[in-house]
Amino acid sequence: MFHLVVAALAVVVLAPGLVTALHLGLMAIASMAYRVPKWKGAAPRVRFLVVIPAHNEELLLGRTLEAINADRREGDQVLVVDDRSKDRTGEIARAHGAVVLTRVDGEEPGRAPARQAAIRRSAEMEWDAMVMVDADSVIEPGFFAECERALGAGAVALQARSEAARGSRMVDQAALASFAIQGVTLPRGREVLHAPVRLRGTGMVLRRDVLERLDFRAKASEDLQVSLDLVQEGVRTRHVERARLRSANADSWKIASTQKQRYEAGRMAAAREFVPKMLRCRSWAGLEAAWFLISPPFATAAGLTVLGTLLALLAGAWPVVWVGVGAVGLLGLAFTVAAVQARVGWRVLLALAVAPFYVGWKLMVQLKALLGLRGGLKEYGATERR
Repeated sequence: MFHLVVAALAVVVLAPGLVTALHLGLMAIASMAYRVPKWKGAAPRVRFLVVIPAHNEELLLGRTLEAINADRREGDQVLVVDDRSKDRTGEIARAHGAVVLTRVDGEEPGRAPARQAAIRRSAEMEWDAMVMVDADSVIEPGFFAECERALGAGAVALQARSEAARGSRMVDQAALASFAIQGVTLPRGREVLHAPVRLRGTGMVLRRDVLERLDFRAKASEDLQVSLDLVQEGVRTRHVERARLRSANADSWKIASTQKQRYEAGRMAAAREFVPKMLRCRSWAGLEAAWFLISPPFATAAGLTVLGTLLALLAGAWPVVWVGVGAVGLLGLAFTVAAVQARVGWRVLLALAVAPFYVGWKLMVQLKALLGLRGGLKEYGATERR
């Protein structure tokens, strides 16, 4: 009886990890067939409006704007939403030639309302496509030209290649690994399999006629909510490999925990709202989106898969053991492919030495995010800078 109970527990623990392993394994294998597309068709001039929501971002905003100003062309504009800042955010934005929209205390907090305020303000401006960039993200040269080529070839929604800034701390290596999977391997796999890529908040580009019928309304992970709205509309968001940007990492595990908790709470809320809607789309795009929404994050899946496999081994349930081993193999494949594709370097492998700590930390983040949903999804504050 004991062995039967343990075997049943092993199946329950292993199942969520298996869902992620199958999804990431499929995407990793598909991503190996990815080739940078040659966007066909003429590339008519596109006037970009870059929108940057910024709350107390005086430490990083200048660097972000310098990179944008170095790459943008005549006719491109920058709109910074100074979102209730207490520092020199607005002053720095003006010094770099940006139009500044100031939001004050008493207005609805959060990135989604800030984005909506920018969209309302943009109605008075001349532009063809909006680029949304976080205040801590630095674009690489050629960003606008590559997005222009993709739009000229018929795309209406784009996501640039988004990676983490490189650093020597363990928190930097963890971010590099996470961004490698989410920002490089998954988008490449989705491109090969003709599935829409997910918008990631920073580096997303939307043509004006598409953007004007969207609504950033989620209290967290509003980029994911808009991605799913686009799936419902039948719009395929494209990955633009050669338009790249890197985002600053959290300054500590505590700050990283807040960031991850915000994202995971938003994803859980999106799963609750959108999984039935995605399945009703009756399309590969909807099915893949639903699959993604019900899949635990990589580190959580890895922890559950290993634990489930060990429980199955304890119970002598060999079929379950072999399923678990296969799931671990798929997760390992996804990690390896992502590390190679993003060229993250050998330091990321050192982060594997603290993998048990990272998995435990991520499980706690998931638990806090889940508990945070009990009273309804709340608004999370901006990322703390040091």
